[in-house]
Amino acid sequence: MSLENELARFWEWAKMTPDTYNEQRGLGEWEADYPERDALYKAAEEALEQLNKEFNHDLAQLLVYALAIDNEAGIVLKAVEEKLAEPLRFIRKGVFSNQPQARWQMAELLSHVEVEGREKMLLHLIKSEPDKYVIRRALMSLDKVNHAKAVELAQPYVRDTDPFMKLVAKEITKKKV
Repeated sequence: MSLENELARFWEWAKMTPDTYNEQRGLGEWEADYPERDALYKAAEEALEQLNKEFNHDLAQLLVYALAIDNEAGIVLKAVEEKLAEPLRFIRKGVFSNQPQARWQMAELLSHVEVEGREKMLLHLIKSEPDKYVIRRALMSLDKVNHAKAVELAQPYVRDTDPFMKLVAKEITKKKV
């Protein structure tokens, strides 16, 4: 069972490709209805085992897709956190991927996994991210890593038109540490 094959089955079922997924996924949650998700999880775990033996960029990219697809359940994210021995290269791959559903999960992971450059990656997500949900998740994670910096970066969002962004920004800026 390979992750590449399982992803191909998912894309066929979803009538999408990795490139069309972001534009056509809507609000999501439908991914949880995929009838073969257990096979996808098993293939993702096998991919993690292979990445622990030798890092492979193509395989890591496939795992980023699996992570994005599993954004509601978080099973792949948990497996990455628990089983990937050297997560830095994978986290970078996810942070700089074209999958916002993977990027916000990388922001979440960076809040409690210490890797070289984690604050810098969170800053990148906050400063150059087009997706406000990813920015919110990165701000919340940065708040756990460097509260003072999170307060500074949250200030402009206190009056944002997005009510959820505004809420997160206000929570961060009023918190006393």
